[in-house]
Amino acid sequence: MKPTRLLLTAASSLLVSQVMAGEAVFYLIEDGAALKDVTVTLNGQKRLSGSDGFASFDNLPAGSHSVVVSQMGEQLGEFQFDTASAAENAEIVVEMIGGEAIEEVVLYTPGQADAQLAGKISGVLLSDETAGPIVGARISVEGTEVGVMTDADGAFTLDLPRGQYNLTVSHPNYGKRDVRNLHVIGNNTTALNLGMSMAGNGSIEEVVAVGSYMPTTGAAQERDSSAVLEAIGTEQMARFGDSSAASALKRVAGVSVVGGQFAVVRGLQGRYISSTLNGGLMPSTDPMRRDVPLDLFPAAVLGGINIQKTYTPDMPGDATGGIIQMTTKGLPDEPVNKLSVDMGMNNRTTFSDINSYEGGSSDWLGVDDGTREMPSAIASNFVGSKGLTYCSSGSGDPLCTYPAEMVGMATSLDHNYNVQQTSAKPARGFSYGFGDRIESSGDGEYGYYGAVQYKDATEARHDATVNDDDRSGSYERSKRKIDTTAYLVGGYETAETTLLSKTTILRKTDNTTKTSSVYDSSADQQINKVLMQWTERQFLGQQFSGEHLFADDTQQLNWHVGVAQTKRDEPDRRAYSYINGVFIPSTLERRFSELTEDALDAGVDYRIETMLTDDIGLTVKTGLMASQKDRTVDMTRVGVATTGAGLDTTQNIEAIVNDANFQNGQLILANRTTNTDSYEASDNVTAAYASGEVDFGDVQVLAGARMEDSEQTLDYPYSSANSNKLKSSDVLPVVSANWQYNEELQLRAAVSKTLSRPGLTELSESVQYDPETDEEVYGNPDLVISKIDNLDLRAEYYFSEEENISFAVFNKMIADPIERTVMDASGSAASGTTFRNEKSADLTGLELDFRINTLDTDTWTGFVSGNYSYIDAVVNLSDDSARLEGKDSRQLQGQSRNLANFQIGFDHLPSAQSITLLVNSFSDRIHLTSRADDPIIEDARITLDLAYEYEIDEQMSVKAKAGNITDSRVSYSQGGSTIESYHEGMDISAGFSYEF
Repeated sequence: MKPTRLLLTAASSLLVSQVMAGEAVFYLIEDGAALKDVTVTLNGQKRLSGSDGFASFDNLPAGSHSVVVSQMGEQLGEFQFDTASAAENAEIVVEMIGGEAIEEVVLYTPGQADAQLAGKISGVLLSDETAGPIVGARISVEGTEVGVMTDADGAFTLDLPRGQYNLTVSHPNYGKRDVRNLHVIGNNTTALNLGMSMAGNGSIEEVVAVGSYMPTTGAAQERDSSAVLEAIGTEQMARFGDSSAASALKRVAGVSVVGGQFAVVRGLQGRYISSTLNGGLMPSTDPMRRDVPLDLFPAAVLGGINIQKTYTPDMPGDATGGIIQMTTKGLPDEPVNKLSVDMGMNNRTTFSDINSYEGGSSDWLGVDDGTREMPSAIASNFVGSKGLTYCSSGSGDPLCTYPAEMVGMATSLDHNYNVQQTSAKPARGFSYGFGDRIESSGDGEYGYYGAVQYKDATEARHDATVNDDDRSGSYERSKRKIDTTAYLVGGYETAETTLLSKTTILRKTDNTTKTSSVYDSSADQQINKVLMQWTERQFLGQQFSGEHLFADDTQQLNWHVGVAQTKRDEPDRRAYSYINGVFIPSTLERRFSELTEDALDAGVDYRIETMLTDDIGLTVKTGLMASQKDRTVDMTRVGVATTGAGLDTTQNIEAIVNDANFQNGQLILANRTTNTDSYEASDNVTAAYASGEVDFGDVQVLAGARMEDSEQTLDYPYSSANSNKLKSSDVLPVVSANWQYNEELQLRAAVSKTLSRPGLTELSESVQYDPETDEEVYGNPDLVISKIDNLDLRAEYYFSEEENISFAVFNKMIADPIERTVMDASGSAASGTTFRNEKSADLTGLELDFRINTLDTDTWTGFVSGNYSYIDAVVNLSDDSARLEGKDSRQLQGQSRNLANFQIGFDHLPSAQSITLLVNSFSDRIHLTSRADDPIIEDARITLDLAYEYEIDEQMSVKAKAGNITDSRVSYSQGGSTIESYHEGMDISAGFSYEF
């Protein structure tokens, strides 16, 4: 459909008012397709053609002008043209024919009749999700009433006067996108393809001419990166049904997830991995680890995840295995008003009887209503390991605890210890997203986006058994999981500036009940244990950031400043045991613990791009970073003791531990807190970096270094133990090179140095308790920082914009690696674990990653993708560890030798339905080391998931997923014998979304 002559005239008049006199516009094409990255030199000034094939020069003076066209160091052609006045513009179409540049020069003066000569913009609009055409989208010219609709093939054509235009693309289902600075040349067609996504990822990153590469997918980010990068977009998370960052990461080559929370990248656990959210370092909610639990970050607020596996100077120095870069969603391009509801069930758990106990009225919100709160009388008397000195009334000793005081403390606690059976309810949840973009009176736009989410689900272990040496039996464990999320981003954007404010609140609450019945044949004891545990984890973050472009986008300044706080609140954790039917008072413990970690993170990065010669480009990056983390851990442990005979301890526990027995003096409270249970710690890092990347056309070489200072301190407010402090100052260099052999094949190589610092609690002199197993963990104040040499090689071959295969080889040599190992102690301490610097570790791995389109018709599309990793990670043990473990070397903890993922998907385009089968596999990996015995192994496992999506219309869609379809057994073994196993069941979920 062509615009009327009246509209053409209006568009031309608008354009004349915007164009500066004396402009030269070059359009470079070959076989009708635009040419990218061709150097055009006009009168000594250089420009690179963009993805649309255009390069332009302003302020063209009158006179003779010389032009040289070159690419990758090879001159393609040279010519001259003349302009009669400074008001004259030049349009030059340069077509490559047989390797030679053939020019066509047209001169015109804006405002004259011939200046309205028309050209065309013609292209196709495609869906990022389906790769099919988007029908019925409106392509309109900003500032005019000119517009067309895409046809059944997604095609469109606009007839416009020569000049430069901004386009707006809008569709009810795909939103609105702006395409800026698009040139039209008289009597020529500017051809382009556009991709749009329903995932709300913000904007079209680049206008792409027909025949050139479209960087709107994860593969494009990986291809264009100067490092080895794996990218996970919102489209992939949505299609695969991944609910959190943790579930998405396990599908990446060389990455596994341990415990559903923590990533292992290229054989290295959390101490060797760095995680950022919107560019800022994050505090942790786990008292035993320095890495962040990734299940805390739901897919509903994530805009994407990048896993950079090779080190570059702008990364933290401890990113040896890699850095996990999470970003939250940005500003929308259209009004957003979307409601989603979800339901789910587990074939073993839902509607079955599971363990539970009496809680509070607000448990369904994941917030304790005070039922589990530590009474003030307990808090004021149980300070450190100060014992309770019981005295008779009237002694007058200020250090005494009198019977009435003790009874008051004891009766302030509720004595709820019995486990109940309850029917597990189906999983349920909802999410709501809202936002809009608002034009301002200037060149920019304001925008906002918000989201809230709630989920309530129950999981349980079924047919759980243990069989460890002389102990055998079974247990039942159920966990109710309540997740709540709130997110808000607001900001202002222009073509050169982006200012954002992002507020994030993430909460995850686990309510765990566990009962076990184990027979110890060596002691002839039947041991029954009960655990009731409520844990609230929270991340609260506020970040401000800015991106600023200067000098025709050749310089960029990015900055961010953020504050964050994580909390892990575990109020009134209750555990106790019966042996041979008799309650053992010393096993009863009520634990009140709270971890709070406050973080301040700020950084600034500056990038400048320039041309050293006609064919050699240079990119310089430099930046500063400062991170401060302050952690406070408060813990109080309350127990009971009997005062003598007469108490029947074979009764139900609530008949034994109750107000009456404290009041009659048969029971007293006992302080089981140690002076080092509570501590204060800080972890401060400051850094500066600089790097330069020289682009020779088909070869890019990067060199740089990062200077990083760190200080870790640990203090005990209730102990005379010395403060622990570890300081370091390091320079971490890197050199890397990329060779683009041709359009399809790319080779990468990198060498670098990185480090790994111990965690805060690993440096402590205190005894900590593993929050999951309750195992005693002893710190080691003599730990030193590990130093690592890294080598990375990778080859990438791109069959098409969406199809590729890559193969990587890497090696990491670690000096003084830190491993969790057995204690060099006797008695009860011998059953705990500690941390020790081992001699060295040598890690070598291979990675294969691919995606191939298997079907492409008018009705169906299909793909196959997957990855495989082989990682050999051997640690050479220190003399102490070798003596205690009974071996000189073993595999690093937590790493599987073999990791594999496989996906196969099909899309039915007419009905907008898709289905994807996902397979994940890992081989055996060390769970824990053992004294003079084989380590405890988490056995290999394969899981199958199936994801389905149906877009009913432009407003409604349905999603469904079946997870863990085969219900594969989870098992742990030692010396070839299974010591623990259980089933988790198959999860089935369905969701419905409606866009208002």
